[in-house]
Amino acid sequence: MSDQRDWFTWTPTVATEAACRFYSQHARDMQYAASAGLIFEQYEMLVRSIGSTFSDVAPDGDPEKLFPEFYAQSRRMKETVEKLTPVSAEFGVTRSVENFLVYVSDVISEVLTVCPHLLKSQEQVTLEDVLQHGTIADFVSWAAEKRVAQLSFQGLDDIAHYVTKRLGLNLHQDEDDWVSLKKGVQLRNLIVHRRSRVDERFIRLTGEKGLVRGSSYSTAMPDYVRTARSAMKIVSEFDARVAHKFPVEQRSTVDEDWYSEGRWGPDGRKAESGPNTPSV
Repeated sequence: MSDQRDWFTWTPTVATEAACRFYSQHARDMQYAASAGLIFEQYEMLVRSIGSTFSDVAPDGDPEKLFPEFYAQSRRMKETVEKLTPVSAEFGVTRSVENFLVYVSDVISEVLTVCPHLLKSQEQVTLEDVLQHGTIADFVSWAAEKRVAQLSFQGLDDIAHYVTKRLGLNLHQDEDDWVSLKKGVQLRNLIVHRRSRVDERFIRLTGEKGLVRGSSYSTAMPDYVRTARSAMKIVSEFDARVAHKFPVEQRSTVDEDWYSEGRWGPDGRKAESGPNTPSV
């Protein structure tokens, strides 16, 4: 089996400005989504450490009897984290989708700014639309954002078709990644527009069995991770192809506070298991 990158945490060493903004946002969203769980884990570790240290002098060897308030607080924190997990997952899914859509808009703007001949189109804008922007770069950015926003209401396939038509590049390479991201978009729409209440459209688009119309869909962390991972992979691969085809600037990312080698080292790849290679 070929090596696999840890796309959820790995970022490349060079990227376009559009991708750098995407990765920066992803890092902040990931930290926020995990913050409650991390705080609880640290507190729980502290309580266990204290309990272990004083277990010999605790009544009946039970440290909870010696520090009941600490253990009670730990249980309350755990209950709170469990209640908030679906909310954090909803936040993650929504932010991942929005971050991806903004990246597409930004990278199209970058390409059209350096290659304005690609603007040739039968799409019509008013003179007022043009004159309210001080520079061609501002106008291009506005036009790209407006177009991607319009397409986002139709679906990812429409955005992909627009990118292929405008830039001559496929937005994604792996169909599994695309399916995962599209499911994330469908879930994001359900969260934003239906307060997570399942409707016929969501049942039809996802094809998930067992969904009941009108029931509340409980978003889980795997939903967020799957959506974010697919978005990260698609952006990384597409951004490299954009930079190869068009004269858009790339910059080093290794000194950015969001740069990450991932779990498996600088190239983000997990080494294949061998006789002298410990499993990860």
